[in-house]
Amino acid sequence: MKYSSTRGKSPSVNFIDVLTSGVAPDGGLYIPDNFPIFSSKQIQEFENLSYQDLAKNIIHPFLDDFLDENELEKIIKNAYASFRKKDVVHLVKDKNLGNILELFHGPTFAFKDVAMQLLAGLLNKASEKIDKKIVILGATSGDTGSAAIEACKRYKDIDIFILFPNKKISKVQQKQMTTSNSSNVFPIAINGDFDNCQDHVKRLFLEQSDFSQTQFVSINSINWTRIMAQSVYFFFTKFKLNNSNFIASIPSGNFGHAYAGWCAKKMGLNIDGIHIATNKNDILHRLISSNFYQRDSTQQSLAPSMDISVASNFERLLYDIFNKNKSKVNNSMTNFPQNPINLNNDIESQNWSQIKKFFTSSSSSDEEIIHTIIESYKDSRMVVDPHTATAINGNKKNTFNSEEIVTFATAHPGKFPEAIESHIMDFDSHRPIELINIMDKEEKYDILDKNYKSLKDFIQKKYN
Repeated sequence: MKYSSTRGKSPSVNFIDVLTSGVAPDGGLYIPDNFPIFSSKQIQEFENLSYQDLAKNIIHPFLDDFLDENELEKIIKNAYASFRKKDVVHLVKDKNLGNILELFHGPTFAFKDVAMQLLAGLLNKASEKIDKKIVILGATSGDTGSAAIEACKRYKDIDIFILFPNKKISKVQQKQMTTSNSSNVFPIAINGDFDNCQDHVKRLFLEQSDFSQTQFVSINSINWTRIMAQSVYFFFTKFKLNNSNFIASIPSGNFGHAYAGWCAKKMGLNIDGIHIATNKNDILHRLISSNFYQRDSTQQSLAPSMDISVASNFERLLYDIFNKNKSKVNNSMTNFPQNPINLNNDIESQNWSQIKKFFTSSSSSDEEIIHTIIESYKDSRMVVDPHTATAINGNKKNTFNSEEIVTFATAHPGKFPEAIESHIMDFDSHRPIELINIMDKEEKYDILDKNYKSLKDFIQKKYN
């Protein structure tokens, strides 16, 4: 299995190079040169597998000679040993809300744990084969950072730097990142927004040569391994629905989740589509609605993990929209965001019109998020977090042509007390004790201005 950049100006590499990197040297994102395609018979044989064995079968073809199946099996079992559900994810059927796929049963109560625990185990294995210090870089609008720190803090041969927008995430999310008390963990609050954090991380990867003693690795969904791992539960969900086709309704910020579903489709899974639910930072909804991909300013919302104005993983889908024309991707992304991407033009509009049939979208205001949280509790006694609420609300705004709708519950509501507690009288009874106790822990983190140089100097001083 070889991987190439979406922009076509970097050499093809093996899986270990993709795992232990971030963006490609030309600024693009890595994608497999060829996706493994599972036949109907193979997918049928997967049906009765445990989640862990299903993950092994789907993931192993992507790894070339990095690990054999037995080595991968051990890493997967270790990755999911700390989850509160044996099957890792859990499908709930509610008469009012429909199918809810709970993805928050990992150690930090967010869907990011599913991919992050696996990614950390793979990186630990890779550290045995690399003669540089592995330094993980990540930007987070909330859950990615805490999941990454929790997954990586036990591997002392790995350092991790996580950037988050100062005072723009929930207090619980921040506490999860800043109370690890681990010497290899460096949380950094940036006086800016998520996009500033993400831009800084991408630039650090492009300037990797200035850090000769270290190997930078991305923990964000720009790292292909995250996408690969998330595609597994699309297969698992279909089996839990007795092989019924379904539409996945997904709270979406950086487009990683949605692209993972697209990848599952490319691998042979027959599903009806993906609904992309956004908050008021609706770059993806505007894309689906108007065919323009255009950056806008970010507004703070009740669903902070989606407070994003550039959905990085869309570049991977753009590669398919442009019919694998890497020079067009390179030209479009090099000129973005100064020049919006217009998909109303020439041949790509034909490809886009076909691909867009797989996607629907919606946006929700803060008021609609609160209303959905209140109504969901009133109708089903189910407390949902603000991100999941955007998907539930979005379901009501669309008419879907599918047997089943599955709403992805991406985080435990206990992570967002500021948004929920004043609207649900007995909210405290729904909060896990771990998320209550963490509020009393002492924090340790640094605060930096949003200019790139201050961050680069900060990291360089650690290794000089």
